[in-house]
Amino acid sequence: MKRKTFIKSLRKHLSFLDKKALEEEVLYYINKIDKSKKADEEVIKSFGSMEEIVKDVCKRRKIDSPSLSKKEFFIVQFYNDLVDLGTLLKNCDGKKRGKILLDLLLLVVLTCFLKIPLIFIRDLGDQVIDSFFNSNLTFFALWGLIIEVVYVFLALGFFVRTFRKWFGNLETN
Repeated sequence: MKRKTFIKSLRKHLSFLDKKALEEEVLYYINKIDKSKKADEEVIKSFGSMEEIVKDVCKRRKIDSPSLSKKEFFIVQFYNDLVDLGTLLKNCDGKKRGKILLDLLLLVVLTCFLKIPLIFIRDLGDQVIDSFFNSNLTFFALWGLIIEVVYVFLALGFFVRTFRKWFGNLETN
């Protein structure tokens, strides 16, 4: 991760601090980068993930580590991760870009495979409805709608969680 990107991300992740404390922490990390004889990217990588940095800052300041889920909805976090991934794809070399795109395609395919068990459950439910309600189309429609809604929530949750796990720390890896 480049110095400018790191500082921007650091400010974003430490935004729960008051202005003075935030500037002190940013200055602390800038000084660590400046004092090191290694390349900026190497020093930044040695800090660990942003979550580790936030925990370290909270530990040094003796404050409770904020929960990201309290600050932002997971959809907002996912959107921010998508923006970060877009920036990373724009700035990385062809080989790394290809690997990231293949991983993303694999994630989409895995998300689609989540539908298979739900198809079996829907068909089983259709048979039960057919035997109890004599092919009433209203019950079939409601059952199908329930299964589709369940799939949408399962797929969204799986995709977002897996996306964040796979691509959340790309710039540090």
